[in-house]
Amino acid sequence: MIPAGLAFRAIGYRGIPLPGVPFDERSGTIPNDGGRILDPATGSPLPGEYVVGWVKRGPSGVIGTNKKDAQETVDAILADASAGEKPLHKRSSSADANADTVEQMLRARQPELVTYAGWSSIDRHERALGEPAGRPRVKLTRIEEMLRVAADG
Repeated sequence: MIPAGLAFRAIGYRGIPLPGVPFDERSGTIPNDGGRILDPATGSPLPGEYVVGWVKRGPSGVIGTNKKDAQETVDAILADASAGEKPLHKRSSSADANADTVEQMLRARQPELVTYAGWSSIDRHERALGEPAGRPRVKLTRIEEMLRVAADG
């Protein structure tokens, strides 16, 4: 697990500025290089600050594009961690954050949080639904059903 100071759920078409985070109003994106957020004054990456999705590149692409885009950012995070850079930005107030404390904080804010284990349950369920028809999967389309399957797992 890589500790994070903050995680955002992102829904929408155009990025909006966040306090203290560089933002390009014209493109609606956060300036970055391969997912590393750039300091607007120097053009250098800001340590421990990363971006992904449409706010990274603008509203374009399909699921495959998003997966490749996310992988590029994850690769940057892992490369920085391997190089000894601290994964938390200097503004982070919790040096001892761990998976349990992060999950507790997220559950307090979003009781129906779906963890990786829950996502894995949804993935197995969808694959099992597709198997009889020779399909890779049958996607669940109702949020209530997804939450039930995630919680059952």
